[in-house]
Amino acid sequence: MAEAAIESAPARPRRPFLSPLNQRRLQNFKANRRGYWSLWIFLFLFVLSLFSELIANDKPIIASYKGEILF
Repeated sequence: MAEAAIESAPARPRRPFLSPLNQRRLQNFKANRRGYWSLWIFLFLFVLSLFSELIANDKPIIASYKGEILF
């Protein structure tokens, strides 16, 4: 009986991911090439900064000292 109640419930219509107003805002932002590319450069630098502990650390993973490569 519980199964019948679940099956007869009306399906809710799917909402779009973005409202029409926000879709238009996104289109306008993408049309601004400088702003769009600046966003991607900023995101790249941000993700790179998340790995900064591995890139520059007081205990390096690999180092070159007097012509030798040390691990």
